[in-house]
Amino acid sequence: MRGTLSFFLAVLIGAGTFLLLKTGNASEERAMDSMISALKGRQVEHYVFTNEQGSRFLVVPKFGSRILAVSVGGENLFWTHPDVFAGLGGQRSWVAPEGGAKGFIFRPDWKGNRDFSMLDPGDYKVTSYEENEFLSLANTFQTTSNDGQEKYDLTLTREVRLEEDPLLDDPGFKGLKYDYLGLDFVHKLRNNSGKTVDRILDLWCLVQIPPRGTMVVPVHDVQKEAWRTNYFEPIPEEFVKANPGSFSYYIHGSQRYKVGIRPDSAKGAICYLSKAKSGDHYMVFMIFPVRPEGRYADRPKEKQETNGDAIQLYSHLEKGTLAFGELECHSWSFELPPGGEGAFPIKTYIYKGSLEALQKIGNKLIFPEFDKAYLFKME
Repeated sequence: MRGTLSFFLAVLIGAGTFLLLKTGNASEERAMDSMISALKGRQVEHYVFTNEQGSRFLVVPKFGSRILAVSVGGENLFWTHPDVFAGLGGQRSWVAPEGGAKGFIFRPDWKGNRDFSMLDPGDYKVTSYEENEFLSLANTFQTTSNDGQEKYDLTLTREVRLEEDPLLDDPGFKGLKYDYLGLDFVHKLRNNSGKTVDRILDLWCLVQIPPRGTMVVPVHDVQKEAWRTNYFEPIPEEFVKANPGSFSYYIHGSQRYKVGIRPDSAKGAICYLSKAKSGDHYMVFMIFPVRPEGRYADRPKEKQETNGDAIQLYSHLEKGTLAFGELECHSWSFELPPGGEGAFPIKTYIYKGSLEALQKIGNKLIFPEFDKAYLFKME
């Protein structure tokens, strides 16, 4: 009897272990479903778009209208805060500059932040929606520049739709196996005041991603220093590599540093390549317009007299599940007369597959020598 009981206990323990393992694997595959269920449970408004391959993205107006998460090949390849109700992560809009005389995020003395809740999470309202086709949300807010000379009355609008795979009908990629999700995204800034906002603000798009991967930024001239690192702590020298036509940067995630790429050097693309939990690799990249001679608003605290940067990449300083990196791109600073509006369009592409497949895709869509980019160790 005792032997029989021991046998059944062993079977139960083994079955329990198997179920836990199975649940652990499935939970990653159902990450998006878990978020959606949690949002439904608290009746939080949200929108889900699904492409023909079954890849999805999730937008939550209450959380700064972020594209809070994506599901590509069964995995969320954006960084999203472990507590979905924290409303952090994914892809969001920002307004530059953060600090300095015309900024309104950092305090005038750069010690801490002002209240920017009117911008993030803001009060976004849906202005247009076609199921699985198009979503537009807008947030109107007022604030004052650090120097007190600008009374900002602004509307920030975010528009998003699915973007078709640009390789879909390319014979050179027929039969290549990969998962795909594309976002056609535009954000706009409108001046509601009676005074012109004269080239002092720009639109800023940030995509947060899990750390321990390589950021690849194509540039016009690798021979000269196209980047600067004096926003926060300097990036360690061993985290930067020059390639033919680009630079590679390591996104650590638990070490803080920011790199800026000048508009005259930027080619209008930034790509993050890392290893997925499934064992495959994935890349997230953004394509956007750059004006080499344009005025850009965000610059390091100690370099306020210089032009700002068109591209930035960021490694945060938290640890564990709170660690993340960012792909960041800026528009040029807009001249906004009363009632005037500036727009900044961005295509975000996400591919998941073998490293060889992703390098081939990168050669086609990002720059011709993408496969020669140095890749840091991916954990």
